[in-house]
Amino acid sequence: MPQAGVNGTTLNYRFDGPEGGDVIMLSNSLASDLAMWDLQFPPLSKAGFRVLRYDGRGHGRSAVPSGRYSIEMFASDTIGLADFLGLGKFHFCGLSLGGMVGQMVGALEFLAS
Repeated sequence: MPQAGVNGTTLNYRFDGPEGGDVIMLSNSLASDLAMWDLQFPPLSKAGFRVLRYDGRGHGRSAVPSGRYSIEMFASDTIGLADFLGLGKFHFCGLSLGGMVGQMVGALEFLAS
């Protein structure tokens, strides 16, 4: 699977679905990886979404840098991945830790505007 160097780490990611579709980014929960979305991405792809799944820092096939992690750090990784992939706008769905990351991404983007 492809990997992206962002925010001082390397994130593992995967795209599924039609290339021209709106992107929906799926963020995993604590102690899981992008495979947790295996049942959700087929119907999303069928509905026309370009599904982007990724392993958060310290999860799955992403790098495991030493040190303390924070929600702000996970959110910065997510924004960095979107920038690396050249995504302008995208939909976001996260579960548990991924949901908190989504909230922080929204807050950081709001504060930056």
